[in-house]
Amino acid sequence: MNQETELLAEMMLHSAQFCSKTDALSARITNKKELGEFRLKLGQARNILERLQQSYNDEALDVSSKTVMEEFRQLVIALFWVGYYVREFSDFRLFRMLISIEASFTYLLLKR
Repeated sequence: MNQETELLAEMMLHSAQFCSKTDALSARITNKKELGEFRLKLGQARNILERLQQSYNDEALDVSSKTVMEEFRQLVIALFWVGYYVREFSDFRLFRMLISIEASFTYLLLKR
């Protein structure tokens, strides 16, 4: 496994952790509309993670794969929305995790 693939796998792990932590915070969302939108974005993020996990299992997780990079792009966008919906209850560490995921994705894009 090359360094870029390892970074993608690490991004997947941090994304899954981010999803779990924000899911725990979702009980504090009182606005039903926002809670529904949060659940939708969280579900999208988790579905993307499942597809990326399958790519990893098939040893197809590669920066040069257009499909993989499109999936990561959609994942980052979904994670930002998830973070938006728990903004009132989030702390610095959770926000930093989100920024680290996005920064890693940008790094890989610029390195291509």
